[in-house]
Amino acid sequence: MMSKHKPVAVGMALFETESRKPILPPLEEDILEDYYDEIELIGFCVTGTLFDLTKSDYRGDMPASELHLHEGKIVRVVGDFVCEKFVKTKRGDLMKFGTFLDAEGRFFDTVHFPQTLVNYPLRGAGIYLIEGKVVVEYGCPSIEVIRCAKMPLKPDARSE
Repeated sequence: MMSKHKPVAVGMALFETESRKPILPPLEEDILEDYYDEIELIGFCVTGTLFDLTKSDYRGDMPASELHLHEGKIVRVVGDFVCEKFVKTKRGDLMKFGTFLDAEGRFFDTVHFPQTLVNYPLRGAGIYLIEGKVVVEYGCPSIEVIRCAKMPLKPDARSE
């Protein structure tokens, strides 16, 4: 043997250590905080929908899938804003076409004529309560808006 050192036995510690497992406090979870975190970080809810954040549980008179059954009637529906398209009338007035998702994830369209648009404008992303007349053209229902407004959301507890 070339080395004069004694071999160290396997399993013996070089230094004596006292180790304790850390005790973590219980983590608090708040689903509303999770929703707002998701919106802040990625722009939309993953674990839920924007409907889960509305103060009211009201979801309208019927889902979008039943609109065709109410042709000519005044209805109220609740929808998550998807997109809008501006167009000009023959007179040059602005009007809009809107697309929304209902609470069941089905699309429906809205028509916002100039006078209605002035009094009840769409103000970007959010959940809207929409009242209007159901019109069916070429088998596709849409709502001619009488009035609409964004629905209020539950407060963000993270900012308190």
